[in-house]
Amino acid sequence: MVNFHEILKTFYTLGCEDDALCYGACRVYIHLQEEKHMHDVQYTYEKQLQLFYLTARKEPDGPIDLFIPSLTINALNLVQLKQCRETITLPDGQKPASIVLAICDGSSTVLLYRMTLGLKEIAQKLPSKGKLLRMRTGTGCEQAPK
Repeated sequence: MVNFHEILKTFYTLGCEDDALCYGACRVYIHLQEEKHMHDVQYTYEKQLQLFYLTARKEPDGPIDLFIPSLTINALNLVQLKQCRETITLPDGQKPASIVLAICDGSSTVLLYRMTLGLKEIAQKLPSKGKLLRMRTGTGCEQAPK
């Protein structure tokens, strides 16, 4: 088992001044290594973007995934995620095909969500389920039988 506090000290030495971000990135690192048993888990602090990112493989010779730690107490910054995809180069020299958002909460739970190219913010309220069904069938409002 890894020593959380020793790893956390290492994260602080990388230049990040955000304690919560260091904690979250450390928690994701341990989650990927100890709980998901991923291979080649590496962490980096990107000063230009002011964020940690991690890379890992599910299989020893599998593709490299990019993991971005995010805390439940912070709003998700889609502009920053787009910059991550454009700026970060994976250890194999490739750009990431997708980003795995690693959401950490206060209970040490880590949820992993894979996001692909084309993620956009929703500018308006989503339509209701009933409206979506009516749009799909091409009709307006259904009238009750008499």
